[in-house]
Amino acid sequence: MPWLVAFAILLAIQISPWWYPTPDAVAYLSIARSIALTHRLRNLGGIHLGYPPGYPLLISPAFLISSRPFVALSLMHWVMAIIFMAGVYRWTRSLAPTAAVLLTGLVMVNVAFWIYFRRTLSELAFMTVMIWSVITLNAALETGSLRRSFMLTASGTVLLIALVAIRETGILLAAGFAVAALLMVRDRRLRWTQGLAMIGAAASPAIAGVGAFLLYDLATARTAPSAVFGTHLSGFLDAATPVLPRVAEGLRLRISEVGRLIVPGMFKAYAGHGQWLHIDILIYLAVFILIVLGWWRLMRRQRDVLAATAPFYFVLYALWAFDADTRYLLPLLPLLVACLWFAIEPLARRPLSALAILLAAHLAVALGYWTAVEIPRGRSCNRQWAWAAVLARGLNDATGIVVATHQVPQCARLMLSFLIDRPVPERTSAGEFADARRLLDRWDDPNPPGFEVRRRAGPYKLLVWKGSPD
Repeated sequence: MPWLVAFAILLAIQISPWWYPTPDAVAYLSIARSIALTHRLRNLGGIHLGYPPGYPLLISPAFLISSRPFVALSLMHWVMAIIFMAGVYRWTRSLAPTAAVLLTGLVMVNVAFWIYFRRTLSELAFMTVMIWSVITLNAALETGSLRRSFMLTASGTVLLIALVAIRETGILLAAGFAVAALLMVRDRRLRWTQGLAMIGAAASPAIAGVGAFLLYDLATARTAPSAVFGTHLSGFLDAATPVLPRVAEGLRLRISEVGRLIVPGMFKAYAGHGQWLHIDILIYLAVFILIVLGWWRLMRRQRDVLAATAPFYFVLYALWAFDADTRYLLPLLPLLVACLWFAIEPLARRPLSALAILLAAHLAVALGYWTAVEIPRGRSCNRQWAWAAVLARGLNDATGIVVATHQVPQCARLMLSFLIDRPVPERTSAGEFADARRLLDRWDDPNPPGFEVRRRAGPYKLLVWKGSPD
């Protein structure tokens, strides 16, 4: 337990008033603010959300405290992280009691986990609800009491509904639960009737929840002229590349992601598009084979819901074939470190010592990246709030959009978007957003033809079309 307290303290010292903007983070905060202040679902002023509302609903009370509630949000994330850590420890203790503390530590000090812990994104909420869903559904399968199994299945169903409300891919946990239940039926540890009833009870509401959101998302994307966020289905249906090259690239990305999460210091090591014959990929392939070996040993030992979900999860994101750093497979991090343990336990002479060395290396990387990169980045970015506030004056009620030139850093552009609660897209060429009447640009850049300066703040200027009433 003292080690778990130490992990909690390491996260507590990262609680901060700084915001690390990303396009998704702006959208989540806009939806949360809309829920808290207007009791409606709106994303940057539009009815098309583009994202499930679970995470925004969870953090929405913060906007009842302040218009920029970043300390409150940071505290909320810390509480979620503690609940997640308790779940990871309980889950790993059921699989590997002697290694549970070290496995929990490998998750909690991972540099990727720290990166997303500091950002207002849905990863942490999703991981927290997912690990407790796994614990509850595992218990439902393993209990010998019919009454207790029913109660645990009902609890797991509620958690699954919450999970898919945070991210649609949570529905894959229902598939993993079905596989685990059917395997237990095959092992004669569960009756057919009970297994099928449990699968139906857990999966049906979650499937209905995902279906309802997808229908709403598609409908609002079609009818809202201001929709700037695509639907997740469009990523599959409107892919620019043929299926086989896309799947090959998706497979390479996901194998790389496993390695980047497991190997200390390689979380930013990335080979270019389509490069299979690269030293990084060779390392990641070796790690992936080790993880698959551990997964096979885990599944032979225990019918675990998270382990049974992993193949569905991996295949889905291989088909998705988009690169998002380590975001997509981060929710599988507890399983990845558990698989690593099951792989090295019979091979290493001192497997616990190997885990301890790996833990120390991951902690050094996480601390180094936080202090050397993230703190300076956060300090520099959050100095721009005053400038963004000046530029935002009068823009909340203005018609049309503000377009930022590519010389404006993402931090300033997204801060302005947050303040005016409207999209501020990036203009990368002169022809893009040619009908825009307001531009955000660097002060030292020449004014585009037809525009004049309306307002200046620090290194930025707001340009409006000459003769525009805005």
